[in-house]
Amino acid sequence: KAGRKILLFVSSSLMLVSTFTMGMYVQFTSVPHGNHTNQTLESLFSSGEQPINYITLIPLFSIMLYIMGYAVGWGPITWLLMSEVLPLRARGVASGLCVLVSWLTAFTMIESFIPVSEAFGLSVPFFFFAVVCVLNIFFTGCCVPETKGRTLEQIESYFRTGRRSFIR
Repeated sequence: KAGRKILLFVSSSLMLVSTFTMGMYVQFTSVPHGNHTNQTLESLFSSGEQPINYITLIPLFSIMLYIMGYAVGWGPITWLLMSEVLPLRARGVASGLCVLVSWLTAFTMIESFIPVSEAFGLSVPFFFFAVVCVLNIFFTGCCVPETKGRTLEQIESYFRTGRRSFIR
């Protein structure tokens, strides 16, 4: 069983590779404008043989990798760490604030994605997310304690005294 910190490193790394790959794919492939759904359906039923372009599978695998990376670490472990790290007397209010910040961040990201894509190109948001993943790696290394195998009393004592005696 891996520790929480290792899972966060793996998660950030998978998400970094995924978002960077999507940014590179969007940057170096031309995306036709307009709705080509009917054209795609017609090509499925046409009698002419069309070569399969496997490079178009990159976004699919990239998104699958991102979802797997998120599910391994940053999805569940942030909530687990929140319950372990926050002191009992402040856990209710602090948890509420964490959830509020999480939803406000998600709302901001969703609302700004299309305007940023239209203004700077579709690759820019993916490269931005890749930079966020790099920052996650540094944040995990510098600020996130390993809490696996520690009691809540030990973790609270660590934050109260500021010692790094048991947490590496």
